[in-house]
Formats: sequence, C-alpha cells, structure tokens
Amino acid sequence: MLSQIIKVIKLLGLSRAVRMKKRHDLGLRYIRGYAACCCWRTLLNNGFLDQLSREQTLDPDRFARDSSLQPDVLEAIVEYLDGIGLLQKHSGLVRLTRAGQDLIAEPRGLFELLWAYEPCFSQLNDLLTGAKEYGRDLTRDVTYVGIGSGRLCEQLPYPVMRRMILEQNCKMVLDLGCGDLALLSGLCRQDQNIRCHGIDYDQDMIHYNQNKLMENDFGGRLTTQQGDMFNLPQLPQNLPPVDCITACDTFHEYLGQQDKLIALFQSLRKQFPQAIFVVGEFCLQDPAWLRKHPTATLEHHLFHQLSNQQIGTAAQWRQLFQEAGLQIIEQQVYDLIGHGYFALR
Repeated sequence: MLSQIIKVIKLLGLSRAVRMKKRHDLGLRYIRGYAACCCWRTLLNNGFLDQLSREQTLDPDRFARDSSLQPDVLEAIVEYLDGIGLLQKHSGLVRLTRAGQDLIAEPRGLFELLWAYEPCFSQLNDLLTGAKEYGRDLTRDVTYVGIGSGRLCEQLPYPVMRRMILEQNCKMVLDLGCGDLALLSGLCRQDQNIRCHGIDYDQDMIHYNQNKLMENDFGGRLTTQQGDMFNLPQLPQNLPPVDCITACDTFHEYLGQQDKLIALFQSLRKQFPQAIFVVGEFCLQDPAWLRKHPTATLEHHLFHQLSNQQIGTAAQWRQLFQEAGLQIIEQQVYDLIGHGYFALR
C-alpha cells in the first residue's frame, strides 16, 4: 500500500495528491451520508432492523425469503452498512454494532421524518423548475410525519407538555392533530385516572392509531377519531367534560391564515369554557444563529419551506394567543431546538 501511495505522489506531486485526497474525503462525507440514509431507512421500513434489534442476530437470506424480498439487494445493503460500521456480518449472520444500536434509538425519528418528506427530495428538481407543485403534484407521507414527530417529541416536547397538563390537574384531554397518539399514550401511563381522546384529519393516521389501540387502549381511557379541528365532529358521548385541549406542532401549518387560527381558538374556548390550552409549537430560529449551531432545525426548516409551511417566532405565537383572547399562564421557549410550550387560559 505504501509503495502505491509513493507512486501516486511521484506522479501527481505531493501538494496535488494531498489536495485531491482532502477534497475527495469532503465529497465522500455527503455521498456516504445520502447512501447510508437510503439504505438504513429501507431496512427500517421493511422491518429488518426491528427484528434484528429483537433477536440480536439475523440471517439476511432467511429474512429475505420470509419477507418476500430480493436476497441479492438485501445482501448489497447489508454489506455496505457492514463496511461503514453500522452492521457487523460474520459467518452469514448480521448484528447491530454499537453505532447501529444508537441510530435505532432516539435518532430513529429523524429517519422516519425524512422519509415522510422523501417525495420533496426525490422530485426536488421538478419543484425547483416549477414542473411540479407541492400539494398539487406531490405531498408528504402524513403517517410517517406522525410517527417520526411522535418519536422525536419524546425527547423533550412531550415531557414538557405532560408536566404542564398534569400540574394543572387535568382529567380529560382532547388532542388536536394527535398524530400517532404518543403524547396521549404517555399521559395515560403517567396518570391512571386521566382520559384522553385524539383527533386527526388524516384517515391513514387514524387507521394506524386504531391498530395501535387494539394492542393497548389503557383500559378504554385512550380513544381516537378522524375529524377536522376547524369543524369538530361529534365527540363520543361517554367522554367526561373536556378540561384540557392540546396540540403539538399542529397550528403552524395555518400561520398563513392567522384569522382562521384566531377564530379556532375563540370557538374552542366557547365550546369548552373550562378547558386550558397546552400548545407546543416550532419557533423560528435566526439563520445567523443556525450557522453557528447547525442543529437538526436546519433540516426541519428545509422540510417546511419545501412543503409551503410557515414557522412563527415565539413573539408571533404570543401575539396570536393574545389576539385570540387567551392568557399565557406558563411558557417555556427552548432556543436550542427552536420549540416553545405555552399553557393558556
């Protein structure tokens, strides 16, 4: 190997060889990130990594047969992920490396959320040239938005919101844009006396939730239904009086129609006069701050810009709540992640 390096240096010159290697490594960082992401999320989507995590070792050929997958394609993916250190293959069996175990934990939601917006990236050139338009020609996968967001929100947003809800001694929570029910499921685990009901506009999300509730509905304390929060459906008759209305990362999609949001808050306050509101929302971060601290907020902002969604500043949210006649009784804004939490009455 050393002799080959010496030959390259003699042929190209030391400075040029070093410069080429440095630039190649820079390019490889981004190429590998893209290839690794595609391979990892494909194995996630097809259940390979979940089964591997449960069983610790897995035979790819057997998994391909049992799952009606192409064994040669699976083998290529496994070999690549073995090469970059996320999987380890030995004697025909595969296991997760420590790095792979870490990726399937909290960061998993990042891959699921990116998959939700995958149509925007696979058709990015068409969006750029105007050949296609978001909403008309393509859209995100709402189910994966709910799943990915739910997993990521367990890191901070949901714990903060649950604390606000429980400290107010709320007993009947109505969640608007409930996603995968992760917020409400956590509440039911923490408080054996709380009752929760989630509403989501997307029928596929509701179907996902109904299957999930068949496994555990917390003794009937957690329910869900399809519905439009701007025109609430008839709620189940056996629900206790609603004393808390929650929404996490739901309202920003309508910031372009602030009058509609204000009217929604006013309508909900009239319909549920005893209820408090507990809202978690994205808060726009300054580009200069993000250049110094390039957190996952950069990707999040990109997702929303490509899908024509707006993000408000914390000040904009406060102003909107005030115009809706709501009083802030508690607020926490975390600039580090660009998220704010408000308890309102």
